[in-house]
Amino acid sequence: MQNSFVKAALSILQNSFVKSAVFAVGVCAIYIGIGEEITSISGGAKTATTVAGISPEAGESIFWGKGKCHTCHSIGDQGSAIRAPNLGAHGSDFPLPIGLRAEGRAKEISQKLGKPFTAADYLVSSHYDPEFYVVSGYKNEMPVIWKPPIGLKVDEILAVDLYLQSQGGEPNAEALMKSPYFELLKKAAGSQSAATTVAFKPYLEGDPEKGKEIFFDPNSKTPCAKCHTVAGKGGKVGPELTNVAGTRDLPYIIQSILEPSAVIVSGYEPFLVVTKDGEFITGVKKEEDDKSITLADSDGQRQKIEKSKIEKMVQQKKSIMPDNFRDLLTVDEFHNLLAFLQTLQ
Repeated sequence: MQNSFVKAALSILQNSFVKSAVFAVGVCAIYIGIGEEITSISGGAKTATTVAGISPEAGESIFWGKGKCHTCHSIGDQGSAIRAPNLGAHGSDFPLPIGLRAEGRAKEISQKLGKPFTAADYLVSSHYDPEFYVVSGYKNEMPVIWKPPIGLKVDEILAVDLYLQSQGGEPNAEALMKSPYFELLKKAAGSQSAATTVAFKPYLEGDPEKGKEIFFDPNSKTPCAKCHTVAGKGGKVGPELTNVAGTRDLPYIIQSILEPSAVIVSGYEPFLVVTKDGEFITGVKKEEDDKSITLADSDGQRQKIEKSKIEKMVQQKKSIMPDNFRDLLTVDEFHNLLAFLQTLQ
């Protein structure tokens, strides 16, 4: 990722986007050495009531509130499970809720490790180190929730795990706290580095109101709302951005604007369809059944294609989001847009 930011900076230096040499130096200083990836964001939440303490009820409040877990996960029909597993019992893919599903996952991991591994280990390790086990069919893109910008405390993570245990199972705080991964979590989350927000600021402050105009104006140079939704307003081609600054750090947001193909989040991968008539159609898959598939293009237009007419369908590595924002926006406009996105907590 570090090299990716350097490449982005060098690209900017060679492009008309940088109309100020000072800004170019600022961009280089921003990018070099910054490299933490945090998962994408999407979906809606149910209303959460704040509950204090360590309990399933407190965990439920955090799941749907401060932790923003619902932006990537669902429980049943609530939340957004576009890029992360549904944690409730939901369809043939997830016949068991996570409180019971964790048992099966633990057995699988135990066999691979050749040593005991419990359901409590599975839940705690998922929050200590999301890379430890990635569910088949999903990408390694879950954020480390004890790091900024989410920054949950150990007690808050413990409460979330109790809530997850309660989905089909029995909450057991003792089992969670006995897990060796809980000790690792306490040590990592309690460190000074975990508690300190990354010292990072854009070169210019930016005007969020002007950035909002750029985002929502259909006639702007970069009409972001054509594809992205904020607070229920906008398109649904790309990920929802309502809480983007609450789950992604600023370097990630900048890279997503300047290098949209660097990280394409789950559920928004573009596909190229070649029909038997020789037609080429590119877009994000929005619907699919036994007979047809529907793709949405970069203008938000949807096209339904009968599967019987498809010659070939290939997933693409290049995002359908335009990668020429550095050409389209002035230095001030870019920072205004960035300032608006930073308000989306």
